[in-house]
Amino acid sequence: MLKGQKKVYGVEIVPQAINNAIENAKANDTNNVEFIVGESEKVIPDMIKRGIRAEVVVVDPPRKGCEKELLYAISEMNPERIVYVSCDSSTLARDLGILDELGYKTKEIQPVDMFPQTAHVECVARLQRK
Repeated sequence: MLKGQKKVYGVEIVPQAINNAIENAKANDTNNVEFIVGESEKVIPDMIKRGIRAEVVVVDPPRKGCEKELLYAISEMNPERIVYVSCDSSTLARDLGILDELGYKTKEIQPVDMFPQTAHVECVARLQRK
């Protein structure tokens, strides 16, 4: 069980990644997680229709960033915090601007140099509901 969390949902478009997540959950005796294969911008609105809400949302989109529909859906979930992991600073800036308009203030951005001696830097942004 993930301590302190009633339920954790994982959404991923790649089925093999979901299979790996399921195996990791089993290996770590974690039973309060549910994994869903699909596009986040379609899955999250469906979760909202089912009455699922989140206190914290973590997104790790591809280089193109998040689809606007996903950002709107996340704001509709009304989480207290959003953690945004990005491998492209320009799409991160664009999406943080949209999230700001939707009521989320960027509190901190931490660059992480995961690939030394290259131009690639991951950034982790922490946002808080205003």
